[in-house]
Amino acid sequence: MAVNRERGIATRIELNHHIADRKNDPSIPALKHPSPTWMLDPTDDTRVHIRMRERRISYLENRLDGAVKKLERDFDQSS
Repeated sequence: MAVNRERGIATRIELNHHIADRKNDPSIPALKHPSPTWMLDPTDDTRVHIRMRERRISYLENRLDGAVKKLERDFDQSS
């Protein structure tokens, strides 16, 4: 996967890759079970990775949706 974070370029490929990476997350047990240790420690590497990935997904979705809306608006204005 080619990620170009240096320039801040949002790509659908990167977004899809991060969304597909969600399947590798540890499962969250039912509420009646005790919480696993990684849920109790917010500085755990797994939790930090999940939070940063979700933050990046949100950023990419906002950028790509904004780009689509701008393209559609510009096209409507030029027609």
